[in-house]
Parts: sequence; C-alpha cells; structure tokens
Amino acid sequence: MRILTALAGLPLVVLGFVLFLGTHREHGGYREAPACTTPTPGPDADCLLPENGRVTEKRRTGDFENGYSYYLSVARATGPAEEYEVDQSLYLDVTAGADVDLEVWKDRVVRIAHGGHATTPLSLPWSLFPTLAGEALLIAAGTALTAHALPGRNPARWGVTPLLFPVTALPTFLGVALLTLLQLPFPVTLGLAVTAWLITAPVLRRLHPAASP
Repeated sequence: MRILTALAGLPLVVLGFVLFLGTHREHGGYREAPACTTPTPGPDADCLLPENGRVTEKRRTGDFENGYSYYLSVARATGPAEEYEVDQSLYLDVTAGADVDLEVWKDRVVRIAHGGHATTPLSLPWSLFPTLAGEALLIAAGTALTAHALPGRNPARWGVTPLLFPVTALPTFLGVALLTLLQLPFPVTLGLAVTAWLITAPVLRRLHPAASP
C-alpha cells in the first residue's frame, strides 16, 4: 500500500515541477528575447521594445535593522504610471521627474535604466499567481502523499496525513513564487527546488513520528 501511495504522489510532484519550470522559463523569456524590429509590435510580441519613461514618485519602506525596499513610480509613454520595486543604486540615481529608459517585453517593463544604472523590476504580474498556485498545489499534494508513504510512520496515526497538505502548500507556493521572481540561472533554480523537496518530504514525516511504545 505504501508503494502505491508513493507511486501516486511522485507523478504529482513531477508534474508540478515540470509546470513550474516551464513558468519560470516563460516569465524570464525576456533574457533571450531579440530587439523588436517594428516600433509597434503588439502587446504580446516576444521581443524587447525600447520605450521612454518618466519617474513620477519615489518611495522607500523598511528600516535600518531589517533593510529597505525601494520603489519608483514610472509613467510609460503608452500608459499611466505604475510602481516598480528597484535596487538601491537606481533609486538613489534618479529624482522625481527624471527621464528613464525602459525595455518592454509582452507589455511588461523588464528593465529600467538611468545614468549607467539599470535594474529588472522585482515584481510578478498578478495574472501569474493562479498559475503558480496551481503548480504549488500539485507539488504539495504529491509531497504529502509521498511523506505519508515513507517508512517510520505509525499506522495508527495515519489519520493526520491530510494535515500534511496545508502545512506544505503555503511554503511551496512562497518558494515557487520567490524562485520565479528572482530569475536565478535555470540550473540553480532546479537545484534549489529539488533540494528543498528532498528536505521537505522527510521533515513532513517527522512532524508525526511513530508513537512511543
């Protein structure tokens, strides 16, 4: 029975990983996208379109002990201002009203540059979150089933297995969202994701260890 449970869980994990890695590659597709050859390629064009932007507002949050986050509101030539999280160098280099150079990919700003400083905004489009949530749920469900099937569990306490799913789902979602946001090199992303899973499954089993005699 444990073997069957593990065989049911592992395909869910593999499917979730495959979908997540596809989303990761797609979200970071701008890194390999060519420059647009037409001035108006369309909102879904898989090419980098240069645009002019203007900083309308600067904002900093956080404190010295916990660190700061830096935000710029930038108005594009083709739309209203939107706020982007940027790095400290770019934030300090610009003032409200400054012109900045933008690169737009699939109607998303993927690069903001000014005075020799450039950064990729640290943000994810809201439309991506349902996809990431679905992938995380697949991985979490498969992980819970696999953890249930690992040796060392007391059969009398297998009724707590459903609790493993919600315990796994939220951290998994945060993990896939963070890795998609950071856009680390693909081998690094894959290595971190697999390592996290290899650690998580045994830890979940130990959350409900065999009862003492």
